[in-house]
Amino acid sequence: MRQGLVAAALAAVAVTGCSAPSAPTAPPAPSGTPVATARDASAAAADPAGPVLTFADARLAATADGLAPPAYPVRTNPDGTWLTKDAEDWTAGFLPAALWRVFERTRDPVWRDRAERWQAPLASETTHDDTDLGFKMFMTFAVDHQLTGDESAKQTALAAADTLAARFNPTVGLIRVWDDRDDEEKYQVNIDAMMNLELLYWAGQNGRPQYTDIANRHAQRTMTDLVRPDGSTSMFGGYDQRTGALQRTYTMQGFKDDSTWARGQAWAIYGFATAYRYTQDPRYLETAHRTADWFTGHLPPDRVPYWDFDVPQAPPQPRDTSAAAVASSALLELSQVDPVRAAGDVDAARGMLRSLSSPEYLSRNTPFRSILIHGTQNLPEGQQDSGIMFGDYYFVEALNRWERQVGPSTQLG
Repeated sequence: MRQGLVAAALAAVAVTGCSAPSAPTAPPAPSGTPVATARDASAAAADPAGPVLTFADARLAATADGLAPPAYPVRTNPDGTWLTKDAEDWTAGFLPAALWRVFERTRDPVWRDRAERWQAPLASETTHDDTDLGFKMFMTFAVDHQLTGDESAKQTALAAADTLAARFNPTVGLIRVWDDRDDEEKYQVNIDAMMNLELLYWAGQNGRPQYTDIANRHAQRTMTDLVRPDGSTSMFGGYDQRTGALQRTYTMQGFKDDSTWARGQAWAIYGFATAYRYTQDPRYLETAHRTADWFTGHLPPDRVPYWDFDVPQAPPQPRDTSAAAVASSALLELSQVDPVRAAGDVDAARGMLRSLSSPEYLSRNTPFRSILIHGTQNLPEGQQDSGIMFGDYYFVEALNRWERQVGPSTQLG
């Protein structure tokens, strides 16, 4: 269905794409560039070529203080400014989520204030009938509760979990994505949905024990249907909701139906690692490692994937720094839950984080307001070679994990 769009998009990339890993051509600095607080500016000035975390924090502060909710940053425009959308967009939680991660690391109340200000408009999203509530509501309100003990944040996250759980069809054994809950014509499930299960696993530990079973059933069938025997992944499965039968596998954002979309592969690593952390089910750990081994075994020399593993692995095909950020954070998670393979997982994460921290992929000395550049959100829709807010979130999360588990992030830059 989308193959014509993909072909057209690939043709456009071949003509106009800026996909070499060097920094984008810097346009004139946008007017009204946000300015971080005095505290953030002072920290950056103390070490102007400083560690990547100093730079990342300053970029996040500038975004949080230069925009106003509910104008949530999604990805950068060609001039480096943020394209924003409202609270209904699936990406709306990533800025407040990143702000919570900085608070987690620093315990500075300035970051908590920022996170709460940007999180507040999302409270009305608890009844938004969408699978991506996990992205939006776990990493904000549930994490808020984990870090601060705020009971109202916990109740907001649980209400979102109720909405997500209602999208589960026991006949199919999966949570449907994208379609309306009462759609009778199709039943679609993507690999991305593994990322939303943490909201249900967490809810299962916080008063909704039945949601753990829903999350496990979804993870187990995803493992069977969307993870191929070699460890690569399909993006989508289409199901007969009356019988539960898998009808076909296909893509919506990858190169072709049987290719391996880079960010989808990263979602799989992360999602199964998280499922193992909550359940200790060895099947999830094996699947996380199998998908991780496939991902790392197919990376180019600089360890940052192109947007799909089945396109020519060279310019002008665009990279996807967001996929590398997701995968590096997932590998650091794996290193914590499986000590036997910890050294290899840390080494694999190190390679990606070093590249992401380099001038090739970091937005330092450019007008781009994101932390990372060269991300591809959705190439068939013409969304490539930009900064992406969710790429920044997973990069910050990965750097936090690195500092906590391995050592100073200065060794990465």
